[in-house]
Amino acid sequence: MVSAALSRWRIEGGDSRVLGVVRAAVGVLLLLQAFGAARSLQADGYFGDHFHLPLIAPSLVPPRSVYAAMLALQLLLAAAVIVGRGARPALLVCASIGIYLLLCDRLQFHHNRYALFCYAWLLSFSPCDQNLVAGRPSRASPAHGPLWAARLMQLQCILIYLGSGGSKLLDPDWRGGLVLFDRFARYGEQALSRGVPPSLVEALSRAETTSLLAKIAIATELGLAVGLMFRRTRVVALWWGVWFHLTIEVTSKVEGFTWLTLAAYALFATHDGRARKLRWNPASLRGRACGRLIMAIDWLSRFDARAWTPDSVASHHAVVIVDRDGARHTGLHALTAVARTCPLLFPMWGPLALVSVLTRRAATRSWS
Repeated sequence: MVSAALSRWRIEGGDSRVLGVVRAAVGVLLLLQAFGAARSLQADGYFGDHFHLPLIAPSLVPPRSVYAAMLALQLLLAAAVIVGRGARPALLVCASIGIYLLLCDRLQFHHNRYALFCYAWLLSFSPCDQNLVAGRPSRASPAHGPLWAARLMQLQCILIYLGSGGSKLLDPDWRGGLVLFDRFARYGEQALSRGVPPSLVEALSRAETTSLLAKIAIATELGLAVGLMFRRTRVVALWWGVWFHLTIEVTSKVEGFTWLTLAAYALFATHDGRARKLRWNPASLRGRACGRLIMAIDWLSRFDARAWTPDSVASHHAVVIVDRDGARHTGLHALTAVARTCPLLFPMWGPLALVSVLTRRAATRSWS
């Protein structure tokens, strides 16, 4: 039974267009990581000339010239990942260099950096180079490929939440809010500079508040780990996770971990590109504008989009969204369906879904 499940997992395939989007995002983060290391080399000097803690034999730590060459190579490889040319070997080599350099100095190790290189390494084994390739026209038909590497990346995301939430649960300083209290004290000015109201920063910096927030953070991370495992709870977990990480981004310094995690969230989208339909009324200015806007933000290729001549039932609607099951949505329900599937609007999905449920009318019919 276990072998049969492993066999199904190994041969599972699906639309690989989402992987192209994730690849481009990871490439940008790899580029920023290498650029930051290069700036640090120029500003602070070579880490090997200062106190450092290698996790490998000191003789294996590269000299300054080799280290600089590795950073330059990482920059070139990250650019190749972004444009999609030779993306898979570029991901593999760039991630391998990054992990090796982390082993050269324990002081440079951060969980977010390791997570970036781990995701990049796993992504190199996926068909992420079939879409969004510079100089190559977009495919008219779906590009299918094996998804086992994407599933491992999903598992890595879940394990990060389990490890992070579990370690905080076992740490009395975290449970009690002391760690968050220190974090707000350190990065309160950063939150103010990003537009967070001073009264909110002051309220969040109180000991009783950080104690409550610490327990919420632990419950959130463990809840996300469980919620992402199951299809029924996944969309709610993803929506809650988006706001969780955006809150962390504006209140703390986590380098690119927020954007890395949000990119990894795209992997949890069902790999069935163009399974939904977007139809707009070409005779309506609003219909044409909405159709073009939705197509522009449909980064994960969720919709089969085209102009449509309304029938007698939907003649008064500029845009109609058709779900996988053929259910048709208009008005607020159509906006909710778009927000659920488009990353740029996904933070709005929660309240929209609630209002949509409360105001649902007989506006959903079978497509004919």
